[in-house]
Amino acid sequence: MFSLADGISIQIGELRPITVVHEVAIESAWAKFTDSATITLPRNLNVLHAGVTTPLPDLISVGLPVTIRYGYDGQLRTEFMGYVSELKPGTPFVIKCEDMMWALKRQSLSNSWRSATLLDVLQFIREKSGLSFDIRELGKLTVGKYQINQATGAQVFDDLKKRFGLNCFFRAGVLVAGDPYKSDTKPAEHRYGFRQNIIESDLAYTNAEDVALHFRATSTQRDGKKVQVDASGVVKTKKEKGDTTARVTALSAGISKGELRTLIGPPGLSSAQLLAWVEQEAGRLRFDGYRGGLTAFGLPAAEHGDLATITDPDYPERAGSYFIDSVSKTFGVNGSRRKLKLGPKARA
Repeated sequence: MFSLADGISIQIGELRPITVVHEVAIESAWAKFTDSATITLPRNLNVLHAGVTTPLPDLISVGLPVTIRYGYDGQLRTEFMGYVSELKPGTPFVIKCEDMMWALKRQSLSNSWRSATLLDVLQFIREKSGLSFDIRELGKLTVGKYQINQATGAQVFDDLKKRFGLNCFFRAGVLVAGDPYKSDTKPAEHRYGFRQNIIESDLAYTNAEDVALHFRATSTQRDGKKVQVDASGVVKTKKEKGDTTARVTALSAGISKGELRTLIGPPGLSSAQLLAWVEQEAGRLRFDGYRGGLTAFGLPAAEHGDLATITDPDYPERAGSYFIDSVSKTFGVNGSRRKLKLGPKARA
């Protein structure tokens, strides 16, 4: 087990910080509404509470706030904030947690707007939740006529994703809404190298022209109807010398060979505008570079939304930076690890 000297501190409610664990495992991804954490503790762990030594399981209940901090050499970093969502008594004692989205799954809401912005809807959810958190929009959006009928905040986020392709998630206690690859601030960048700090990986380098993708995209109109286009990223067009682009070609009918990607475009686009938007998305998903994931040590402290710069001494020309889509963190008797899943290439 680790102790505070090794860099672990778990605050649950008003209890004294827990400084020994078997393992902490945290799953964090923008594509999921909810980050989660699993704390595995010895069953016979006792703590001093109100002057009495009491078994820890007797003092923990669902809904208590949780903060997990750990690091190296006493330099602790907040890795998770949320609530106890489930308890599994036994040997060992397991505490499951969810981030602030847990609180937004507990209360049903109702309201209607004749014409609402995204911020109007998000602020309403925050107000009714009784929570205090900042809201960060990655791009403005008008949702128009909108109604919430006995739905939780999390269910509204799901509806916004289905209608507008909008992702809502918490990052460091801030509710973020919008395209996770677009930001008004420069993302943090972390460097990983083969035979350096990459412990293991399933990374595979692929050329853009070998990536077979088919795109089906929709855009919701103001009257609620949808415009849909099918486009193929498989079709190769003649390139001029020095031209590394690969255009997306609209299909008159049928599905071409390749992996189907269903996309939800910005609202109110015509067919031509939607196809142009798909071309931009295809350019982001079809690139020369690495695909897959890697496992590294606890540092650097990468999070989803950050950039991972990958280098290989055997193939220096393959160096590139990639958005991080998800991070699985572990800390415990086997040390500290971060497993990253890479997203699109940010730049060469």
